[in-house]
Amino acid sequence: MSIAVFNINDAGIQLTVDNELVRTSPGVAVLNNNSLLTGEEASKNVKLLPRWTNNRFWSQLNTNPLPNSTEQVRHHADIAFAHLEDLWLPVSKEVSDVILIVPGYYRNTDLGLLLGIAHECGMPVKGIVDQSVIAASNLPLRSNIIHLDVHLHSFTLTQISNQGVLSRKNVKTILETGLSTLLDRWANIIASQFIQTTRFDPMHNADTEQQLFDLLPDWIRNLQDSNTHSFSVKAAGTEHSVAISQESLLKACTPLYPQIVQAIRSEIVANEPASLLLSHRLQGFPGLKESLKLVANLEIIDLPEEKANDSAATHNATIIDDGGTVSHVVQLGTGELATPTKQETSTTGVTHILWRHQATAIGKALPIDADLSAGPRFSHDPAFTLYARNDEIMIECGATDMIKINGAAVDPERPLKLGDQIELAGDQLTLISVPRDG
Repeated sequence: MSIAVFNINDAGIQLTVDNELVRTSPGVAVLNNNSLLTGEEASKNVKLLPRWTNNRFWSQLNTNPLPNSTEQVRHHADIAFAHLEDLWLPVSKEVSDVILIVPGYYRNTDLGLLLGIAHECGMPVKGIVDQSVIAASNLPLRSNIIHLDVHLHSFTLTQISNQGVLSRKNVKTILETGLSTLLDRWANIIASQFIQTTRFDPMHNADTEQQLFDLLPDWIRNLQDSNTHSFSVKAAGTEHSVAISQESLLKACTPLYPQIVQAIRSEIVANEPASLLLSHRLQGFPGLKESLKLVANLEIIDLPEEKANDSAATHNATIIDDGGTVSHVVQLGTGELATPTKQETSTTGVTHILWRHQATAIGKALPIDADLSAGPRFSHDPAFTLYARNDEIMIECGATDMIKINGAAVDPERPLKLGDQIELAGDQLTLISVPRDG
């Protein structure tokens, strides 16, 4: 049997089965008489059937009565159930275990309701993992990681610490504007250009308006670095094309960028490099990368579309509890520390640890395995971690009774000094200084 991974983001729920992408389904619902449409089918009918639509049922997952409720759709949980069931049923016979990847802004009440909905669908949910943490796994990243994502109605920023173990620190909604508003703005910009250039108004007819919105997400995603971009719509057997300037597209999103940049800056400690993970949902956003490059000490990494789902499947044994309990994983021992540059090393005398005749650079952080038989080794479950703090080298121990410093108990608040000896299982590591080249 197979493992299915559901990545919950209302901009597009990704369903993979054994690392194969099955569907990406937007969090949209449309009521057509008594028939509730969800996902892709709903998205393709939003402009054709505009009387009853909803795209907030995943971001506001609750059982509060809807003002325009029906017997079939009483609240957002009903719509989420219909959407999840539509995704689940076609793969249900081949799947034995389900992992849910959830956005960081989901609280315990949201998670409880989501699990209840999944249970009603008949889904064998075995584990839940944080979206940002799993996306960051198995990448060579700095000790400070920031994950930027976009949803239909918001932008979120998640901070993760990386000391060999990825640990979610905080999640912020930095903008209450999201992909839904941006797509509306871009659509209006394109429609205005059509009217000015060809006198054809794609918004005048529901069919062409729907066509414009169907084409728009992929069109934005695939924008190239160019001053103009061609957009085409077919109507009554005629193809209408127009050139859209990069400058005009920027008008829709550049008002948001200063807030994003400021929010990212606030998460960066002075002079400490950070890794920024960009969600694949931000691909093609005009001018975004240029704005982010204004932030100093920031390494920008584009996440592949299926990165989170693939990593969840890879680490299923960690996410799924052997005892049968469904846990919400917000810490994962799969972090990889990037090799520090010269500028990142501590400016105090201590730069390396010496084991016998082997010197190992400490950099920003060095998590060390308890087994020193072959020398210091990077570990996801370290006996201790050496790390730089305010130009000093500190130690953090998992089990302080195993480790001595100069024959005495470990004081985690005391900075280490040149010549200090760390004793572990009969072995000794000495703190030394290795001059920089040049």
